[in-house]
Amino acid sequence: MSEEHPIRGVYESCIGVPDLFESTRFWQSFGYRMVAHGHLDAAKVKALYGVDSALESVQLRHKQCDHSYVRLMRWEKPINAGIGITKNLRQDGNRWGVMLTRSIFNIMNHAEDAAAQGQPWIVTHPHWLQVYAMEKGEPFIDAPIGVREGLILHPFYRLALFERYNYEKPTYGDIDDNSFLKTSQFTHHGILIRNDDAAVLDFYHEVLGLLKQKEHLLGGKPTCSSGNKEVYDLDDTEQYYIHDFDDPRSSLEIAGHLSGRLKIVRMKESSEMPDVREQSRPGCLGMTLLTYQVRDIGDYRKRVIEGGASRVTEVADNELGSPSFSFYAPDGNPYALVGNL
Repeated sequence: MSEEHPIRGVYESCIGVPDLFESTRFWQSFGYRMVAHGHLDAAKVKALYGVDSALESVQLRHKQCDHSYVRLMRWEKPINAGIGITKNLRQDGNRWGVMLTRSIFNIMNHAEDAAAQGQPWIVTHPHWLQVYAMEKGEPFIDAPIGVREGLILHPFYRLALFERYNYEKPTYGDIDDNSFLKTSQFTHHGILIRNDDAAVLDFYHEVLGLLKQKEHLLGGKPTCSSGNKEVYDLDDTEQYYIHDFDDPRSSLEIAGHLSGRLKIVRMKESSEMPDVREQSRPGCLGMTLLTYQVRDIGDYRKRVIEGGASRVTEVADNELGSPSFSFYAPDGNPYALVGNL
């Protein structure tokens, strides 16, 4: 990695869970394996994350990826139970992870069986979507090019899954074919915000140094796919923006996209939806925090302060022994940076 890129794509998705053993077993089915384990006492957790609770965490890695780790966090005193079970992703402050799989229906079969056994899972229909304005062939004659994508939602895990048909992006999702569910690492992570000011997101490329992809305006008749209507609970005329921020080693060209992307879905402030920001921050159960790994963590602390971040903590070793600090970006979302890139 060259010196001009002191940050990579999303490093970790941090998930509050009540049982580290059961949650680790769950993620092992997706090809993740434990690579680190550690503790932090309540005083140090308060200083680093602003949460009055002792903390035990395990870090999981997918194959040899240098990004898209999972960190499972067991809070001794959780702030709350998190967002809980939802039917879609339409909540201000909601967040989710996206993975590529060989068979979306295989995973959804498991989720539906779990729901039938009384476990709190909700499954959305896996919709078909033609992608990247690729040349479309004649149905029943030519091979269709696109993805089938859907959601499996749980109080702790909000996962979007997609399966590719008749095209490849080798640097965007590396499937572990030896895993039980044959999935990749998280290709990207999503956050939904309600804000009319796009400039609030300048922080991600101007301060953090992420690669800014093209902004997309989506939704509204007749351009909105049936899948997006269900996922974001849209009416026929509602529009929204997608802002993608990539690993700076990535490319603006489709063929050079790298996984580890941050995708921010921005809806109008007038949009009606629950505000779950207090249920999706450190100390809560569920998917609550993203981290980035950086080369010079002291320099990055100065950057984020000057760039308008709030609640910036001092640099201290986190529960896994890495120098770290946490903050809230100008759009109100919490993050932690981790050193030792």
